[in-house]
Amino acid sequence: MASVVFYMEDGTTLVHKLESDVATIGRHPDNDVVLTCPSSSGRHAIIKASGDGVFVQDLGSSNGTRVNGAEIEEALLKDGDRVGFGDVQSVFYAGDAPSVLEEKPLTTPRFSKSLPTSAPVSAQPSTPAAKPGPPGRPLSPVRRAYSKPSAGSYPDTSESGCMTGIIVTGLFVIAFVVGLAMRHSKEMNGNLFEDLKDKISGSMPKIKIERKEE
Repeated sequence: MASVVFYMEDGTTLVHKLESDVATIGRHPDNDVVLTCPSSSGRHAIIKASGDGVFVQDLGSSNGTRVNGAEIEEALLKDGDRVGFGDVQSVFYAGDAPSVLEEKPLTTPRFSKSLPTSAPVSAQPSTPAAKPGPPGRPLSPVRRAYSKPSAGSYPDTSESGCMTGIIVTGLFVIAFVVGLAMRHSKEMNGNLFEDLKDKISGSMPKIKIERKEE
C-alpha cells in the first residue's frame, strides 16, 4: 500500500498510508493529514490514486506544492519522490514506508523553496578583509565602483592633454600653410610668401618727406 512520510517542523515524522482513493492535506483540522506549519494553506493539496497511478494536486495554495523542487499543479508520483507542501517536506513511497520511520521519529533539515543550498565554507574562495573606511554611511558596491577616486590615485593628465592640443593645432596650421603655398605655386607660378610680401608693401602709400631749407 502506498504511503507518504511527512517531516514536521517540530522534528517528528507522520506516516500516512493511502488507504482511500483521495487524501486531503492542509492546515484545516478536517483534513486527512493536518499540517500545523503556517506556510501550509487550509486546503493545500490532495493525493489521489487511480488506475494510472498516484497523483498529487495543488488546490491553489498560497505557497505552492513542489515535487523534487519543481512547483506543480498536478504530477504523477514515483517511488522516492520528495513532495513539499509549503515548508513541510514529505517522501512518497509506492509501498509501505520503511519500518524504522514508524518506530522512531526522524528529523530532516528544512529546505529553501527558492534558494539553492549554499556551498561549504571551506569550498568558498577566501577574500581579503576590507579596510575600514571613514565613519558615516557605508557605500553600496555600486556606489563604491563609481565613486570619485581619491587624490593621487590617478596621474594628473590635464597638463599633458593641453600640450597635446597645442601640438596638434600647430601641425594643422603648418599643413594648411604648406598646402596653400603649393597651390599658389602651381596656379600662379610664383612664391606665395614673396608675392604676399610684395602685395603688402605695394599697397602701403609711400610718403616722401622733404626738408625745407631756410
